[in-house]
Amino acid sequence: MIPSSEQLFQSVFNFATLPMLVVNANNTAFSIIAYNKQYTIISNTLNTEITGFGVNEVFKSLAPARDLTLFLDSLILSKENKEVIQLPYFQFMTGGSSMKDSYCIEIIPILNTANEVAHLLTVWHSGSNEGYIEILPVTKTQLREEIAIVNEQIEGSSEQLETAAEELEAINDELIQTQEDLNKLSQELEKKVNLNGDGAVKKVEVETQRDRLKRFLMQAPAGICVLDGPEFVFELINPSFQELFPNRDLLGKAFIDALPEIKGQLMWDILQDVYTTGETFQGSEMLIPLANEESGSAEERYFNFIYQARFDSQTQIDGILLFVYEVTDMVLVRLEVEENEQRFSLLLNAIPQMAWTNTIDGEINFYNEQWYSYTGINSEEDHKIGLQQMMHPEDLKHHIERFKSILESENSGHYEARLKDEHGDYKWYLIRMQPIKDDEDAVLLWIGTATDINDLKILQQQKDDFISIASHELKTPVASLKASMQLLDRMKHNSSEKMQSLIGLAGKSVEKVSGLIDNLLDPNQLAEGGISLKKTSFNLFGLVESCCSHLFGGEQANIKITGDKDLVVTADKERIDQVIVNMLTNAMKYAPETKEILISIEQIEHTVKVAIKDHGPGIPEEKIPYLFDRYYRVEESKKPGLGLGLYISSEIIGKHEGKIGADSEVGTGSTFWFILPL
Repeated sequence: MIPSSEQLFQSVFNFATLPMLVVNANNTAFSIIAYNKQYTIISNTLNTEITGFGVNEVFKSLAPARDLTLFLDSLILSKENKEVIQLPYFQFMTGGSSMKDSYCIEIIPILNTANEVAHLLTVWHSGSNEGYIEILPVTKTQLREEIAIVNEQIEGSSEQLETAAEELEAINDELIQTQEDLNKLSQELEKKVNLNGDGAVKKVEVETQRDRLKRFLMQAPAGICVLDGPEFVFELINPSFQELFPNRDLLGKAFIDALPEIKGQLMWDILQDVYTTGETFQGSEMLIPLANEESGSAEERYFNFIYQARFDSQTQIDGILLFVYEVTDMVLVRLEVEENEQRFSLLLNAIPQMAWTNTIDGEINFYNEQWYSYTGINSEEDHKIGLQQMMHPEDLKHHIERFKSILESENSGHYEARLKDEHGDYKWYLIRMQPIKDDEDAVLLWIGTATDINDLKILQQQKDDFISIASHELKTPVASLKASMQLLDRMKHNSSEKMQSLIGLAGKSVEKVSGLIDNLLDPNQLAEGGISLKKTSFNLFGLVESCCSHLFGGEQANIKITGDKDLVVTADKERIDQVIVNMLTNAMKYAPETKEILISIEQIEHTVKVAIKDHGPGIPEEKIPYLFDRYYRVEESKKPGLGLGLYISSEIIGKHEGKIGADSEVGTGSTFWFILPL
């Protein structure tokens, strides 16, 4: 079942990333008729119903009287002028506390089909995070899905509209042809009468022509009627015309008596004007409210019609020929498409990112307001200046290749590039493209977004610079330590057996530290896919035991290892050692109160899974997908670290064509695992 336009709009409205309210513009109180989930979050009204209450009643205790008065005056002004109004930052008490948050309210009028303001949409832009945009990934995905649904309906409606337009054009051609044929028949009949001006009219031939004319009128697909005299009495009606007004007795009645609701409408004035001037009038998609025969209420119906004066033998107007065809269904389809397109544009304009749509061939046919605001391009220039012209020269080739590659794949994709703003400066953006597909999985349209990641790129560069410096500074003392350990190793035969064991263990640890510095502090090598693997066959259980021994020494009481002790894998032993040590270190760091760490080694068909489980505080579900991202940290302010360990572990396992992940529940603990092919 296809959802209605209202259902679609409500669904997308509820998942919008900004708080929104919709108020009724048809009453002075501006009563609230809808508010989305984001608004209930900032106002702490999840369990409070405010629908039906006026703006003044809802906000009188939340905002200063001066700000509230300006808000109400702006609603009135937006309604009267049919224009978008953006207010300065107001302070509202939100979140269920006495703290005041600043919001910049944008008022957007929503017009109905009569081009009148029916509702006012208010969008609340937070002032507490000015200059910083944060979009919840789940919300953004849901919004994209809802936009996709609306776009699918627009595409379907557009196809109907194209078909309807073709039918309408054919109908108009047919209507005009019908009129021409009727005129031709009338002229032939009049000619025959004139040729027998001596009074000896060939009665049989004339009657034949009249019968032919009548059959033509009765069989014509368009509605045809003849209105006689200044009272416009229905003199002739064909079946197609009668079908437009079922159960109405028309023949022999005056036009205004048969159709009283026409009086006072434009159609009635035009009819009288044609009778007076003799000039033919052709109307297209004219709205004519007509009474429903069953309910008696007026229905809006649309018609294409032609009024043509009828002349008598003295060339005096004595009636009107009316050709009409109802096009209500086709007009309603067009209006629905226009309404959907308006809502679709409103949705794309409401999101904080730059957004656009492009055809399956890559031609961009729509940009949202954020694009125009950032680039300084107006809509008239838009068709000539697009993404490529705003791209940094160094990123242009990559953009063209990725853009083309995503289109050819018919799947969503993303890449990073720099875009020029209205001042000629460049900023980094994450460009995402999402296909809109029909029921047969064929791409109908693409939606693109550009999210500002410039601050993140600057921070990333700063971290990379810091890491490079740290790597250089760490290598010097480690080199000295290695030299010292080598000297101790040569002298260990003079020491006790325990001391020799400790010296050997310390030497191995120094080698590991040296290797970790080379790998951990060179993230650019990982980002560029530069990891080189040295695969060998080794006992996985033994490697896990060795990691625990080196890491915890004699404090292994908290470590429990289970699984196949004889399982042999082919992989880079040093790299897998690095992954295991990182996971064990995290288990001790982020779950210090845990009494036991469980390590399981399990063979699953042609793979092996290593899982490390702690009983710490756990990780919130919404943060799990980002644990393996570069520089991501769950508790950035509480625990030291750069957020690179799990990222590098993920790259290592990926190079082995394996999988890595985590399962966690707050209050229960976490399990980090990786899978390797055997």
